[in-house]
Amino acid sequence: MTGLENSSFSLDPATPDDAEQASALIYETMGNLGDYLLGQSDRKETIRALAILFRERGHLLSYQFSTLAKAEEKIVGIAQAFPGADLWKVTVRLVRACAKCFGLGSAIRLAWRGFPLAFEPDAEGGEFYVNTLAVAPTHRKRGIGRALLEGAERRARDLNFPICSLSVMLQNTDALRFYQRVGYCVDRKVISRFRAPGVQYNGFYRMVKRLGEPVSDGKARYRDDAHSGHQ
Repeated sequence: MTGLENSSFSLDPATPDDAEQASALIYETMGNLGDYLLGQSDRKETIRALAILFRERGHLLSYQFSTLAKAEEKIVGIAQAFPGADLWKVTVRLVRACAKCFGLGSAIRLAWRGFPLAFEPDAEGGEFYVNTLAVAPTHRKRGIGRALLEGAERRARDLNFPICSLSVMLQNTDALRFYQRVGYCVDRKVISRFRAPGVQYNGFYRMVKRLGEPVSDGKARYRDDAHSGHQ
């Protein structure tokens, strides 16, 4: 894939060498939920762990599924996306990558702590799923997030997917409004049963966009699901 250029930034496929800067952006979408899942004590240690994992192929947070926005020789945005039907597979591969990089104990901890999240319906088959979208605070409101999202949508069309989907944490109202402005509608509200000490996470909005349709205000009616986890 060749880079796409804007007057102030370019979009390029990620490589393992981008791990340090890319992992800091991934952390911005996870916060202390990432600390908890990866068993790290603080932001710095979690970013270090994410950088190590980023270099591995084929899993949920791999460079392989990442597109980067670069400006002034810095990575200022990231999108990670793949077919929704592959979500379970790439999640399992993340656990395997954790075992490879940090040992079996770390992989078991990730699987155990993340188990309730694995059954929350954020992606479905027949759609292209945007797992991560983040822009550095210093470069927001410059069209970078929109460009990264449009890049994922182009990839979806190239692969003949009619729908793009993503999820937004319930408390992230700024991101919710952004996705609504670019044509995404709330398909479902998921109230999570996941609980962890000190982690601010209570669920998410699942959002979808039918590709090729004109942009609306994104304020469609949605299903309100009190997710019960694994039965």
